[in-house]
Amino acid sequence: MEKALIFDIQRFSIHDGPGIRTLIFFKGCSLRCDWCSNPEGIDFDREIRQNKLKCAGCGNCLKACPHGAVIAQPDGILLDRERCVRCGACVEHCGPGALSWWGKEYTVEELYDIARRDAPFYAASSGGVTLGGGDPLLQNEQAATLLRLCKEKGLDTAIETTGNYPWEHLRNAAPYCDTIHLDIKGWDPETCMRCTGTDNVRTLENLRRLDEWIVSREHKPALVVRLPMLPDYNYTLEDAKGLASCLKRMKSLTRVDILPFHNLGGTKYKQLGRAYRFEDSLSLKPEDVEAYKTLLEEYGLPVHVSAM
Repeated sequence: MEKALIFDIQRFSIHDGPGIRTLIFFKGCSLRCDWCSNPEGIDFDREIRQNKLKCAGCGNCLKACPHGAVIAQPDGILLDRERCVRCGACVEHCGPGALSWWGKEYTVEELYDIARRDAPFYAASSGGVTLGGGDPLLQNEQAATLLRLCKEKGLDTAIETTGNYPWEHLRNAAPYCDTIHLDIKGWDPETCMRCTGTDNVRTLENLRRLDEWIVSREHKPALVVRLPMLPDYNYTLEDAKGLASCLKRMKSLTRVDILPFHNLGGTKYKQLGRAYRFEDSLSLKPEDVEAYKTLLEEYGLPVHVSAM
């Protein structure tokens, strides 16, 4: 089995499933959401992160780069992403760590060994391991195997996924999940295409099939549909009505989570040399999506608004 490419591992997370959790971020995503707070998780390959605040101005990266992609400018070092071939020579010679990799390969066994270290905290808080990203099910074999290993060892498991892939990816992982968080980035297909680079047809079809699959199971994972939300951008109240009508027909839905937009990922775009269209936008508060919460509840849906 190939190794999994991981861009971050967060221990003691409390926002990605029940209890205290270890959150493992898989690199690679099929969507290009305008508001993505983990832009370092989109690309399927390793990327070079440039944190200018750590730069000591030593110039070692200038000498090391064989492609002329590291350029000295009056306001500091510029990493020319067009010239860069990600050879890593600059990273290797950057003592202060201003240049570093986003993305590291791990075997499934190595990831499990990291996850199991906090087993006492999981036991005390009903916590466990969550696979996020990116989208973990785009590294399907590695993700499913890690989930299976965690379940065999008695760890609670969860995934966070877009649902935008062949059904078999979800079908392979679902038997080893205690919680499945599935994001619906928007209800209107054209809006999704504009905001995420693809429509929502496959996501909604996988959600329907997942609902049927859970109903047929003796062990039923909790199904949480999450709505990353920028009101009147990727959702309108009319969109929410259509979604509510769809979700009301589901038989296995545990909860709907509304995730108000936050701009906490803005710095990461700069470190990747990318523009962030929401740089000047303020993070939303729970009350900013109250009308959506009320509407969904009127359809009889259990709704939670994230404070993050």
